[in-house]
Amino acid sequence: MLEGPGEPKSKSSPGEDPQQVQQEDQQQTPSKRDNHRSGTPAGVQSLAVLLIELQPNADGPQILAADALYQLGRVEEAYRLLLSIRPTNPRAPILARLALLQLHRGFLYDTNQLLKKLILCGDTSCLRPLLAVAQQKDRALLQGHCHQSAKRILDGTREESGVREAVAYLSIAIMAAGGEAVDSLLGRARCYALLGQRKTAIFDFSAILKEHPKHIQALCGRGFTYLMLNQQKECTQDILAALQINTDLVTKDILSLKDRAQKLVCNWLHQFCRKSLSDIVVSSSVPCHEEQLREAFVIGGALMRTDCRDPRWHLLYVDILLAKGEVKAAGAHLCQVFGQEPRDAAPQARVGVVEAWRQNYRSAARRLSKLTEKDPSIYCASALYQAAAQEASGVSSCGHWDQALCLLTVAVQAVGSHKLQYLRQRAACLAQLGLHVRAVADLDRVIQKHDSSCSDEPQVWAEDLCRRGRSLVLCSREGAALEDFTQALELHRDQALLCVEAGLGRLRVAECFLRGALQHYGEQQLSNAWTLIESGLLVDGENTELRRLRARVKREVAGPCNVN
Repeated sequence: MLEGPGEPKSKSSPGEDPQQVQQEDQQQTPSKRDNHRSGTPAGVQSLAVLLIELQPNADGPQILAADALYQLGRVEEAYRLLLSIRPTNPRAPILARLALLQLHRGFLYDTNQLLKKLILCGDTSCLRPLLAVAQQKDRALLQGHCHQSAKRILDGTREESGVREAVAYLSIAIMAAGGEAVDSLLGRARCYALLGQRKTAIFDFSAILKEHPKHIQALCGRGFTYLMLNQQKECTQDILAALQINTDLVTKDILSLKDRAQKLVCNWLHQFCRKSLSDIVVSSSVPCHEEQLREAFVIGGALMRTDCRDPRWHLLYVDILLAKGEVKAAGAHLCQVFGQEPRDAAPQARVGVVEAWRQNYRSAARRLSKLTEKDPSIYCASALYQAAAQEASGVSSCGHWDQALCLLTVAVQAVGSHKLQYLRQRAACLAQLGLHVRAVADLDRVIQKHDSSCSDEPQVWAEDLCRRGRSLVLCSREGAALEDFTQALELHRDQALLCVEAGLGRLRVAECFLRGALQHYGEQQLSNAWTLIESGLLVDGENTELRRLRARVKREVAGPCNVN
């Protein structure tokens, strides 16, 4: 440690034990220890004076001397010394010290002017070594002064130049606080967002949330910044976290957004809640536990507060109530918002769900038949699905296939053994309406069950394959259709032939096999051609073209035993 002139020596004498001296130092009174500490700035000041003599034209020693004088409480001397320096470059370290000293002396106007010059220099990092030796009260003064200066700027303008100046003031405030200035970090993050520096804004918001995970303004600020970056998942997570802390405050923040941004936030929250609700209902039995639906209720309530006129938010809230099993409350909300007899299909379908809970199944099925297939919110008893299927049978027998399709869409929401039968019925209905691509999709789900369960019902399996084969032909996918017909003939020949006759007819299916066989023959895939020829002849044994092709294939192979 450097000693000032006339300071007592702290070194031990040659005959003393260093450990004993250390124990004596620890036992000294506070005043004596303070004298030792206060000697440090004096020692630095003495060293700085020596350096000034050695380097009279250098700024560094004079700045060092001014820092030591400041620590010794000789503020006026430090100020005069800094004024006497004729700096070359850079000037920022001198401006920083003059600003701190003027703030210490209470000259706020001078402080403002000096800070502006410092910011114009573009090097506020020179404050870090100064703040490391500054008194705590002066650091607090600097933090408050710079934060208020930034606030005044932002209150007066939002132009880019003004915002950038505010960022500089806020950065000084954050440095003065040692990084713990939450309000200044929040203000700077918002400024960065205004400047389009969104990732930097997220960094500041995250710095706040690291220490204060439930800071609502930081959560909303970061969430809205993610919104500007079109990061749906991250935005939704932050806004939901904030909503769970204080719904009222967050709702006000959402309402303060521009219309487009507000709608996007609400749509993202709605999508998240819909998916979450659907997952809960699939994985748990209805009624669900209140804890499972807590997030959904928070989102539903917030959405209705943002815009009570949007029917989607009310339908979501009704669905949450139904998932919880609060049928009476759901019915009352429906009646209050949409009237006793809603005109639109979606609310009328919810009325159908309420009736299903009350075991009015036939009425419920008719109402739910108006519900589109894309709407997943049907939380009711299995008897409803049976009623919908029975109702569908009645209307389809009269040729009203479109009505039957709506009812069967309700029925296929069922689970268990009945689901496959409802899928078969809907596939048949879709085929009648010429919607063969959708029919194939339903039969895919049915046949997948056969494959996964190693079905011991070859007759039923063969029929499903023939039905899918018919639709595949009608949507121009003959190759896949021939695979289905071939497999069906292998599983149960008689049932497959009955289905072919009832569907496309033997002649047309045989022609499909002929085209497929000719294609393989042209590509010299004789084994594949032979398989299709044999299957085609099983369908129509009198087909002349298939017989001729079989003879041609026989002649081209080494021996008939190679293809049989």
